[in-house]
Amino acid sequence: MFEDLVRHHQQGLLAGERSFAIALGLANPASHVERAEREVLDRILPHIATLVGPAARLIDCGPFTGLRTAQTLATLERPKAIVLMNREIDPRVFDTLQAKDTTAEISVAPASANPANWDLPAIGSGTTLAIISGGGLGFLTAEERKELFHGASLTLTSDDFLLVTIELAQDAAMVEAAYQEFGQSLVRTCLTRLGKSHGFEARVFHQAASQQVQFGAVAQKDASIQWQDAGCGFKLGDWLAMGAAQQFTTETLAHEVAGFEVHQTWRANDGRIEVMLLKKK
Repeated sequence: MFEDLVRHHQQGLLAGERSFAIALGLANPASHVERAEREVLDRILPHIATLVGPAARLIDCGPFTGLRTAQTLATLERPKAIVLMNREIDPRVFDTLQAKDTTAEISVAPASANPANWDLPAIGSGTTLAIISGGGLGFLTAEERKELFHGASLTLTSDDFLLVTIELAQDAAMVEAAYQEFGQSLVRTCLTRLGKSHGFEARVFHQAASQQVQFGAVAQKDASIQWQDAGCGFKLGDWLAMGAAQQFTTETLAHEVAGFEVHQTWRANDGRIEVMLLKKK
């Protein structure tokens, strides 16, 4: 539960922890990624629906579960099932899908499911299409991506598909500018959820060596975070790391996805994101 994540990091603060899960402040995809992805999906989803065929199972996973479910569902022919992997999904997404005239059985993942082991029952005999939308893959750590791909590899069978949106490596100044508003909001949300904060300045910067945009807050004089009957003070210059957005190349991501082959790729008109269709070997 999300409350457990907040309590975990509050206890971590008391123990000296200064690095936090990006999920603490992550609510929506970056606007430039969301717009570019929508443009690509409008072009390619009819083609993907033809590849997948009728009676498919749709699995929506990753940080932005539900973002593209309805859009994808609208193109599939008589889908058999929809599984939303994030159990804490906004209930309005579930309600919207249930209100649609669809043949699909709509459900959330079982309580036993986790990124490395999806633990989903087999439904129907059609192809499965799993999606990770909104550039959500880039907000996961390398270890979290490894777990998610492992779960996909265990769940999907030969000739099933995994559709992934990635943000491409690009000019540092350009990507830094694109993430300023998003990053400032993410940092403020992280601090608000941790407690009543004072004396922090949000920072968003590109790290060339890792091809990441880093998010965090630097302590000014007399900085503090207080919650209930507890709290922490910070020294001038203390850094609170709040996650990163990873940029990829097609080759680097393909190297991470063991058990899949790149079936087809499509690039946004602005050249900033790529949608990859991976096929289970």
